[in-house]
Amino acid sequence: MFNDHSFTPWLIKDRNTEEEKKVRKHYEENFSWSFGHDCYVSPDAAIVDSRISMGDGSFIASGCLIRTAQIEMGSNCSVNPFAYLQGKIRIGNDVRIAPHASIIADNHDHDDIFTPITRQGCSSKGITIGDDVWIGAGSVITDGVKIASHSIIAAGAVVTHDVPAYTIAGGSPAHTIKNRIRSYFEKPLTSFCSMLASSVENVVSSYCVDGGFTDTKKTVSPHRPWCDAAEILAMFGKSHPGITAEKLQQMQREDIDYEVLCVGYALESLGSHVRKPYRKACGYEGQSLVSFLESRPWKSNPWTAGDQTDALGTAFYHNRKFFGISFDQDTLFSALDSMCDPETGLWGEGDLHLRVNGFYRLTRGTYAQFGRPLPYPEKAVNSVLKHSENEDFFAFPHGNACDVLDVIHPLWLCRKQTDHRYEEGLAWALGWIRRITESWTDRGFRFTLSDESDQPSLMGTEMWLSILYLLCDYAGIADLLCYEMKGVHKTQPLMTEKPQKTGF
Repeated sequence: MFNDHSFTPWLIKDRNTEEEKKVRKHYEENFSWSFGHDCYVSPDAAIVDSRISMGDGSFIASGCLIRTAQIEMGSNCSVNPFAYLQGKIRIGNDVRIAPHASIIADNHDHDDIFTPITRQGCSSKGITIGDDVWIGAGSVITDGVKIASHSIIAAGAVVTHDVPAYTIAGGSPAHTIKNRIRSYFEKPLTSFCSMLASSVENVVSSYCVDGGFTDTKKTVSPHRPWCDAAEILAMFGKSHPGITAEKLQQMQREDIDYEVLCVGYALESLGSHVRKPYRKACGYEGQSLVSFLESRPWKSNPWTAGDQTDALGTAFYHNRKFFGISFDQDTLFSALDSMCDPETGLWGEGDLHLRVNGFYRLTRGTYAQFGRPLPYPEKAVNSVLKHSENEDFFAFPHGNACDVLDVIHPLWLCRKQTDHRYEEGLAWALGWIRRITESWTDRGFRFTLSDESDQPSLMGTEMWLSILYLLCDYAGIADLLCYEMKGVHKTQPLMTEKPQKTGF
């Protein structure tokens, strides 16, 4: 006789009856099981030669068959009636395994055609199921498969290959039916882009006063409002009669500082370039280049050190691309590689916030711009994700454009080399996509999205549009946007082509 609600354990109000305590004690003492708080194992489940750990609020219903299994199960998971589990299985949090699902992390060896399969033994690679996954009724998961977080396996599916995060998979063999991210964001992004396309020219023009561009946000360069305006319009294939290449070329200076990025990339977004090469950059090669890099304030202010490296790398870029002037690329990257901390994947010392921000600035103008591999991408991902968890910078209502950019660009760049902890980065990115698309005002974006005392600005608008593109590209849905990256935050093309001479 089955217990009341043993087929529907979620309806059991008290999972700590004497009978249930007796069941758990039996498995704890005889089979070394471990239980979190408020777990339930039906006494009528058929469990043979298995060792299981269960997180808080998880349950195994009546009619389940679990045999020769080693199962790690997170919190709030359910193994519903008549499900079958076997072998080494790791299950995350908030996982639903529907009736008659078969998760079999075990195989009969069969390579030898002259020996009966029954005599060749068995092997197990194991099955991994991420967080927030629904395994549909009657589906089959075979050994060696990883089902990433937030995915759904349709009823009756036969899964023989890994399933990416946020995927609905079905069929035999299973294939992608729908991308949940794309499905969720398609309408909001279409609506957002429609509003952008109809208003961006008016927004940019609102910052033009007496023929010149000014901003409500204080910037490091008096020319930045002009450059931000040019880059925003270029993203949408639009222009302003007051913003011409000739006007911006007059803003070029000799010094190698932020102006190199600001003016240079704005001109590039207009299809033009700086009027002359940065001759000061030509003096950095060999030991002089190494000395420059090593003398940056890596210990006291890694952000400033990264900023100065970014400016020099960008000067090299403009000189090479538009004037055919080569630079000592081997020395640049061998020196930077040797200076990178192998434990963190970052440059410099001290405060993690400044190191992550410095990582973005340094790599943007060097590794990203020239298509070079990072020295320790997985370590860098660990450091950047650790910083992304800092509520002082990223929990609502916090979150300014610089800090968010300084996380997503490194994650985006590292993804070119590794999928390490991608699911975690993706979850972070999706939250910001939603937040950004809900924060547009009639004058663009505020630098700090949720700070109503912070006026919208050209700088905030250019940065958040760029950030949104990077976030969407990282999530695989950039094609849903109605603009493309231009200017200082462009993603393509990387500088891998041979320089084209246009004169000295």
